[in-house]
Amino acid sequence: MRKIRIALKAVYVIPFILLSACSEKENVAPTVNLVTPVDGEIIMQGGVIPVKAMADDEDGSITELVIYVEGAEVASAEASTLIYDWNTADLEVGEYVLSALARDDEDKSDAVNIRVTLDTPGGFNPDLSYGTLSDIDGNSYGTIEIGTQVWMAENLKVTNYPDGSPITQISGETEWNAMTPDIQAYCWYNNLTEYSDTSGALYTWAAAMNGALSSDTIPSGVQGVCPDGWHIPSDAEWKVLEMFLGMSQVDADNYDWRGSDEGGQLKEAGFSNWAKPNTGGSNSSGFTAVPGGFRSAKGVFYSIDLYAAFWTSGEEAGTDKAWYRTLYFDREQVYRQYNDMRLGLSVRCIEN
Repeated sequence: MRKIRIALKAVYVIPFILLSACSEKENVAPTVNLVTPVDGEIIMQGGVIPVKAMADDEDGSITELVIYVEGAEVASAEASTLIYDWNTADLEVGEYVLSALARDDEDKSDAVNIRVTLDTPGGFNPDLSYGTLSDIDGNSYGTIEIGTQVWMAENLKVTNYPDGSPITQISGETEWNAMTPDIQAYCWYNNLTEYSDTSGALYTWAAAMNGALSSDTIPSGVQGVCPDGWHIPSDAEWKVLEMFLGMSQVDADNYDWRGSDEGGQLKEAGFSNWAKPNTGGSNSSGFTAVPGGFRSAKGVFYSIDLYAAFWTSGEEAGTDKAWYRTLYFDREQVYRQYNDMRLGLSVRCIEN
């Protein structure tokens, strides 16, 4: 009988053990999020940015919350909320990885990564002094002295010639495609006036010149669409600018991409207007070139954030093509070439 009682007790003990084991819930890992900044955000370099991490654990407690910048631990606490003041003053512009990790009392963890971009404020170079200029329409522009020259530091957006007569606006693709090289016309990129403040207008070469003949002298002597006291720069005047910034005479006289970093010195810094990587874009010259894109001879718009192109006053002899300069988002040189006069390009004027 003794053996039987022991066996019966065992029958009841085993189910109890199994029931107890099944009732134990597996620990759930905590969750963590980076609340600020948000993934993909562009942040102006130079300030102090609050990096906020928040964690939660439904069946336990948070024993560690850590924030990392580029893989390096910068802050930690035994808390569910942690804020780190990230000082970006001495950091280079570019992409950064921010991370957060949370751990609970059962040593379960969760982590999250985001990418943010540090940018420099767009616009003029804050270390340089700028003048001002107004056109016939009342638009105001910054101006900058570079070497012996004074240039507009913004793209022209005037819609009337200096005598007050209107420049023809052509919006339709079919109408633009049907133009001959002598047609004087302008447009806004994608026919949207919202681009006017930053990118300016796009002009055919004939419009930029206001019907004047080609010139490659210094100064060009062609007022064109420019305000009184200013003119369309010649190819030779562009070379003066480029060589002041360090380009050799041999390179200046060459075609296509030339020089070293002169284009970067001309481009507006950061990514407010230029697409990444805006290679070399320092705006050390103060020229503040922004990408206005262009309109093809067929009337199609291209490359608003990639491409800045400016007419000169010179044509290629015996052709319907004129000389221009281009700056590009992933190049730091300056492109020199001639192309169809029916293109819609940006205009920068130079002081007489």
